[in-house]
Amino acid sequence: MSAKRQIILYSRLDCHLCDQAQALIEQVISGSDWQLEKVDIDSDPKLTELYRYSIPVLARIEDTETTALNWPFPPSRIKDLLKD
Repeated sequence: MSAKRQIILYSRLDCHLCDQAQALIEQVISGSDWQLEKVDIDSDPKLTELYRYSIPVLARIEDTETTALNWPFPPSRIKDLLKD
């Protein structure tokens, strides 16, 4: 079994768009080696400042490089983000 790979959904509580994005992402990654981590931007002032007006944001972080998608993103863009 391969190790889980992680993507991050930057969101906040009571955000219906964030909930929609999470459901879509979970559907796309179901059965894969990807794992979704949900991060509440209100837990960190830097994240709040960075993503206040753009959540939900899906990010793939590798080493020092971050690739991110701003909502709305269709399943095809999520799949492209997860390609090696």
